[in-house]
Amino acid sequence: MFTKKLPKLLQVFLIVIALAVAARGQAAPRYPMVSEVQGQVTWLGKDDKKFPVKARTVLVERAVLETGEGASIKVSLDPERTFTVLENSRVFLPSISWEGGEAPILILKSGRLRWQQTDGKIAYNVALSSDLFQFLAPKGDFVFSMYPDKAFAGVKVFKGSLEFSALNGEETAQVHEGQEVGFQGILEDKKIAYDILLKGKKIPRGHLTPVSEIEKKELAAYSSEQTKKQKAAAAKKAQEKKAREAAKNSEFICSAPPAKFNQCAWVCLNNPKSEKKACLTSRAEVSCVRRRCNANGVWAEETPVDAEKNGSPCKAQPVVAPCDY
Repeated sequence: MFTKKLPKLLQVFLIVIALAVAARGQAAPRYPMVSEVQGQVTWLGKDDKKFPVKARTVLVERAVLETGEGASIKVSLDPERTFTVLENSRVFLPSISWEGGEAPILILKSGRLRWQQTDGKIAYNVALSSDLFQFLAPKGDFVFSMYPDKAFAGVKVFKGSLEFSALNGEETAQVHEGQEVGFQGILEDKKIAYDILLKGKKIPRGHLTPVSEIEKKELAAYSSEQTKKQKAAAAKKAQEKKAREAAKNSEFICSAPPAKFNQCAWVCLNNPKSEKKACLTSRAEVSCVRRRCNANGVWAEETPVDAEKNGSPCKAQPVVAPCDY
């Protein structure tokens, strides 16, 4: 009712402000996020402005990623998909959504690009493109290459499979794990030659190379890398478990057995051989005692307990629990 009394222009202005405030309230996208950087890497953003790039950097709007000799950059598009720009390579992300961080197109301008995708659920498709090929990114582990000065593009499959073809080409090759294939184009005046069809559709001139096996040395290096990752993942898991246990144990101030302040321990002194048997009572000596963990982290207030009493917590191993008084 109130806005109806305001001038129309002012109403529009208030609506724009409300939308801007709402937009600011949205969480910033977490992807595409840089996960690893090695060596000299350049990120060119809008208007070819250079930005610093390091681990946990989130790419925005658009990005050209360039790597030098021995350098690489790994980027996560989401929890299921990553790409790595390998050394002496150039990759272009022409569009990155402000709202959700979606990057639906990756263009390999030159060099090599490693694509890794798990079997998990994905929110959108990604098109992998170059001057010689274009298709939806597949599940698995692949290394794509593009060398414009040689009019050559190819793929190596380390995990999964792929139907490879030249851009808009009808001839295809099925490439499986441990195999590679390429497309050898033609250069004319140092540029890739195309046949131009109706509506400007381009097909590069050239031919597919035969499907062949990846060199054993390269496969061995890949397997070694996977083994290292598995070991690293196992080590990380063990470290996290140890940290959780340490955090849990940090609450304990008494030891042998570990316990928190004001907890009690029922200890069997005659240590029966069977873990399943309760602590036995001997007329000659007390076989079961209760102790309390005091503020100094010392077991104190040792009290004899009738081990034959029904429901007695005394067992072969010490039992720690809230005190029963």
